[in-house]
Amino acid sequence: MIRHRRAIAAAMAAAGFSMVAAVPSAHAETADERFTQVVGSLGIRTAPDTDLPAVGQQVCDMLTTGVTGNVNPVPAVRGVVTTLASNGMSREQAVGLMKASVAIYCPQHARFVGR
Repeated sequence: MIRHRRAIAAAMAAAGFSMVAAVPSAHAETADERFTQVVGSLGIRTAPDTDLPAVGQQVCDMLTTGVTGNVNPVPAVRGVVTTLASNGMSREQAVGLMKASVAIYCPQHARFVGR
């Protein structure tokens, strides 16, 4: 799990997941466009070259790894939020990003992240 946390932290840093404004599209049609729009509505600012769909899919990968074979998914969910929050966003934004990732890319994990 720690290895995955480091991997997403490194990917976010490499992708420029810094505090630079992103402009969400006016009408999202694809899953990737919807995800990008949600991230913008959460006030999460990213570098222009950030591959947001890849970040969302990495969040799903972290959750999948953390909950597979684990009777208690809480540590995995907390780990994802902590990893995201340690990369320059508020805890609320981290939770929002995780929930958006789950809703759009891995709805099978919805029961673990709440509403």
